[in-house]
Amino acid sequence: MSSIEPEITGAESMVERPVPLGPWSIRAVREDDLVAVRELLGQVRLPEDGLEDQFGENYAVAESDGKVIGSAGVEVYGRYGLLRSVAVSPEWQGSRIGRSLILERLYWAKARGLVSMFALTTTPRYFERLGFQVVDRNSIPPGIRFSKEFTSVCPETAPVLVIAVNGPHVEKREEVRSRYGQIARDVEAGTRTKGGRKQKASCCGGSASVDVENVITANLYEESELGSIPDTAALASLGCGNPTALAELKEGEIVLDLGSGGGIDVLLSAKRVGSSGKAYGLDMTDDMLQLARRNQAEAGVENAEFLKGEIENIPLPDNSVDVVISNCVINLSTDKRKALAEAFRVLRPGGRFAVSDVVARSKIPDEIRRNAELWVGCIAGTLEEREYRTLLKGVGFDAIEVVPTRVYGGNDLFALAEAELDIDPAELDGKFMSAFVRATKPS
Repeated sequence: MSSIEPEITGAESMVERPVPLGPWSIRAVREDDLVAVRELLGQVRLPEDGLEDQFGENYAVAESDGKVIGSAGVEVYGRYGLLRSVAVSPEWQGSRIGRSLILERLYWAKARGLVSMFALTTTPRYFERLGFQVVDRNSIPPGIRFSKEFTSVCPETAPVLVIAVNGPHVEKREEVRSRYGQIARDVEAGTRTKGGRKQKASCCGGSASVDVENVITANLYEESELGSIPDTAALASLGCGNPTALAELKEGEIVLDLGSGGGIDVLLSAKRVGSSGKAYGLDMTDDMLQLARRNQAEAGVENAEFLKGEIENIPLPDNSVDVVISNCVINLSTDKRKALAEAFRVLRPGGRFAVSDVVARSKIPDEIRRNAELWVGCIAGTLEEREYRTLLKGVGFDAIEVVPTRVYGGNDLFALAEAELDIDPAELDGKFMSAFVRATKPS
């Protein structure tokens, strides 16, 4: 059974809650978290039965200033998971911590190949808003049906809900994760070379030739910028622009980079906002996060933090950042509306959305859409400019601008993915561009 913060609706939603002095974050548990989680469950009157036996990588906690303020765990039964111990400290309820913990555990389950996640709860409406559906108690898998949580801990009247963990877009996401992980490993191993010299990655991880590298990724950053960060951060740069410069970052601002990769834009942002500001990086690939944290340590940047997660489920509170940046990553999302809605959610009123991305200038041929190499290489997943504007407006943004920075020829795109396509390259001339996309969250 789960205890989560209540939903605020109607007039009560207009009441402003106190803003915490420091942001909260979600991380995997450590062995010494067991006592804190046990105390938290006691605070919110949730059962501790089996906690010690289950405690491990299947648990995550939310913390603020080193204190555990939330928890969530998963019991695994074959290819199915059962949520348990979803709890939020009373003084932090209403901060969307419970929601973020649940989404993070769904992400964890998805990465491990689980098919579905079940939940036993006395607050079914909360879970339904997250996409769960009520099911008949007799229809659930045997492992979950005979679990202690199901047979003795939760009341027999508690509804059972389920959500599919691995949906139709997982294959594309895992292809992207795999390719980016390999790029990070190549950089760390010092094997990312071409023609006897270190090779900078092409846009979004495509295996570009040197000529295409010049068209897509050359001259995005000033020499003074590259000189202030480790070489491995530049080698793992998979972007198509320089959002850190275009976003006009100011001293003291809090910045979030969606799909931060090896950390180049996070480190540059951290330097621009100064010690009174902070830069977050969000990435779903363990190898990239490891590389980024190593680059951060080498650069001696203290006002940066790298978080694990997907851009469709950002593990940060509402209204917590001043600027959201991204460099050729939104196009990789399999649910772009959700990714943009999440960016809108975490921005403070008046906050800025400022990303570099590849944008289609007209309709994209179906063969391009279906090609996995071109998806990883930024092309197959691009939005048309009008679609981009419509989605941004639909989630609440205004002052929307799409400013071209580079326009690509068909031969550039073919070489980018080294793809064999039954299309005349000339047909793609001028159909794709790098662009700076900016918008504002209304004050």
